[in-house]
Parts: sequence; C-alpha cells; structure tokens
Amino acid sequence: MKLLIIGGTGFLGRHLTALALDWGHEVTLFNRGQRQHPDWRDLVQLTGDRDRDLSDLQGAGLQWDLAIDTCCYRPEQAASLSAALLGRCERLIFISTISVYRDFASKGMDESAPLHPIPQGEMPDDYGSLKVLCEATYRERWDERLCILRPGVLCGPHDHTGRMAWWVKRVQQGGRWLLPGEGQDRLQYLDVRDCAEFALRAAEQQLAGTFNLIKPGIALADWVERLSARVGSAIPIEPEWTPWSALLAAGVEPWQSYPTLLPNMLPEYAGYGRISAEAAIVHGLNFRPLEETAADLVEWLTHTPDGGGAEGMTIEQEALLRQQVR
Repeated sequence: MKLLIIGGTGFLGRHLTALALDWGHEVTLFNRGQRQHPDWRDLVQLTGDRDRDLSDLQGAGLQWDLAIDTCCYRPEQAASLSAALLGRCERLIFISTISVYRDFASKGMDESAPLHPIPQGEMPDDYGSLKVLCEATYRERWDERLCILRPGVLCGPHDHTGRMAWWVKRVQQGGRWLLPGEGQDRLQYLDVRDCAEFALRAAEQQLAGTFNLIKPGIALADWVERLSARVGSAIPIEPEWTPWSALLAAGVEPWQSYPTLLPNMLPEYAGYGRISAEAAIVHGLNFRPLEETAADLVEWLTHTPDGGGAEGMTIEQEALLRQQVR
C-alpha cells in the first residue's frame, strides 16, 4: 500500500512510519523536516508546512492509497489538506482525540457520546472544540472514505510530554507519596505502538467510521503498585492517601498536578477511566501490558536524559502540599 503520513515524526508518526515500513508498505512523509529517524529507508520525504505551503504534495505523478493525518489542529488545515489530496489519495485516516467529547460524566461512553457544541459563526480556541471542527471538515469532504481515530493519552518511548514518565520517575524515587483519594480513581491510556498498529490495520482493512483508541482503565492504587513492581527503586513507595477535597482546596490541579489523573468523585469526571473502545477492539485493537510500556519507557529515558520532561508536581511542591493538608 502507498501511504502518506502527515506530520508527527517525533512520537506517533515515528512509530507509524517504522511499523509501516516493517509491514512492507511504501511510505511518503510530509512534514517540516525537523526530525529524522536513522532507520528510515525506502521512503520519500516531502518537506513543507501545512499552514503555508502544500505544493510538494501536488507534484506530477504523486498518488497514494491512503493518507494518515497525525497533527491536524484547526479546521482550515483539514480543508487545505483535503483540497491538496482529493484526486491524489483514495482514503484518509485522521488521528483525532477523546478530547472532542463534551465531558466525561457518563460511564462506558462510546463514540456516540455528545461532542463539544460549536456556536454558529464562532471559532473556538480550545483544543477539544477545534478537533470537533477538524473532524467535521474532514467528514464533509471525505465522507465514507474517512476513518477517524480518537486516542486518549498515548504513552511509551519517544513521548516528550513526559506524562507517564512523571509517574515512572516518582515511583523510582520511592518513599512517602501524597496521593489523591483512596486509590480508586482510574487512569486510561494507550501505548503509542498499539495506536500505530491499529491505524495501520484500519488502513489495510479500509475501515470507515469513528473509533475510540484507549485501553480499559486501571485504578490508581493498581497503577502505582504495578509500576513499583516493574520499575521501582530500592526505597519502597509509602502511599499517603489524601481526600481529593483537601487536595483541591490546597490548589492541586486535576490532570496537571498528577498528570492525566482526574477526580472521579466530581460529576463531570465520573466516567473518565471508563471510556469504551469496544468498537476498535472488535476490529483488532490490542493492548501491551503496562509493565512492558513502563520498561520500554525507562529504557528510552536511560538513553534520552532530557526526554519525558513532565510538568507534574515536584517533590518540593509535594512536601509543601503535605504541610497544607495535614
């Protein structure tokens, strides 16, 4: 299959490209040319900026079976890419996000859950609403030739957001750890390689429609215990479970202070960690064990000391917080 991968060569796009080559596909990349992979081979690399110049996609004889857009952020980007590719590309996969959903209040919510409403004539500026408009723009232009994938939190090697890396590094520090609730709040994530595999399966199967890509949730207490068993240090973790109400009153920010964690005790987050990916599972979505993802992330961090820089709570902030809530 002749594949065109748009953007994202640092994380998901990197894994997509490597896997597609391993599976025997012919790959063309279109991006700004800021990152390279030493093992990339037998592929065409087109350089451009989707906000300024798509002319390299319109060269004589350029044709693809399918394009995978990993980085569309605004609807005008979806419109311009569609204009450049229609007639040159048979199908399109758009990597969207579960952030398109209006809220996470319902347990077991699937792809039919309500999306962020878009007021008539207004252009939103928040991530989730913009992605809703991107989906709508692509759907209008590609119709049944479009497949929309909605990952949740992606993690694994080459993740420079550091969201899972924050948890791994904190586990490795060991000792007393101020943690929220009673350990029953759920985290829900997906190994980036599982996402890449499903995207390529969707390409090969010519899937259409919309699919959540997210692993069944895991309780925070289990998350910490399993990470500790796999990548922990000689100093055991001593969890200090603390009510969310006390932590929120002291300034803890959901999602930010403990990366990707939301308090299920709040109504708007009651269903987070319980989002359904059944539609994708039926079509072959697989899940690596948490321990494998964590170990591979640690291996990558060992060779990339500056990688995975998270913005979660520091040890100093945790110590100060402990004084506030005790």
